[in-house]
Amino acid sequence: MHLKLNKTFLSKRPSVSSFFIAVLSLATLLLFFGLDQRDYSASGELVFEQKEYWRAFTTTLLHADLNHLAHNAFFFTGLAALLHNYFGYWIFPVLSFFIGGVINLMALYFYPPEVHLVGVSGVIYFMATFWLTLYILIEKRQTLFIRLIHAVAVSLIFLFPQVFQPEVSYLAHGLGAVMGIPVGIIYYVINRPRIKACEEWSELKIGQKEREMEEIILSDPSFSHLEQPEEDELSGPSSDSSQCQQH
Repeated sequence: MHLKLNKTFLSKRPSVSSFFIAVLSLATLLLFFGLDQRDYSASGELVFEQKEYWRAFTTTLLHADLNHLAHNAFFFTGLAALLHNYFGYWIFPVLSFFIGGVINLMALYFYPPEVHLVGVSGVIYFMATFWLTLYILIEKRQTLFIRLIHAVAVSLIFLFPQVFQPEVSYLAHGLGAVMGIPVGIIYYVINRPRIKACEEWSELKIGQKEREMEEIILSDPSFSHLEQPEEDELSGPSSDSSQCQQH
């Protein structure tokens, strides 16, 4: 029996709440863009010397100019909708915002004390690699090779800079990208039973010639050493929809 994977954990349609979260995320960026950056931005001096650690989190929502905001808002709102739709509130906005503060703390540690760090780019890179990692682990309707090609292509197109800009914090970008991979793996390991429960399989109909060839191979004594699949393997993975819970 040949089985075909029809649905995975990532087959869920976009929800109204995910659209709302995307709009709310964009509104938050616009709100902070209108505020005085001096009140919420972060630098090594303010954070580590004056102990204003909260700035490492609020500075994530600030942007240097309109072009900076427009570029980040496009990717941020899209990824916000994706992560919230499939992985729920705890991944976005809670974990993503927390990781953003951690990224800023780590980046500011390596910069001179007077350097100010603003922008949500580090969070965007974290969200992107978190999503791509889980895409590779979950979306098994494609072969592993195809999934890797897709992930690498998306990364090269959207995550790798085409020109070097001295005012851009590539350190924050790199920290966010690196952190998204292990966090995605940990999420998969913890939630693997729930993720697998969302898989739906069906019998794949094969042509008469392919079936005859399979019967010839199985009846040939020279292939008797091949291990036959167990009955539970032939039935495919469990697809109990009652266990498939997506936040």
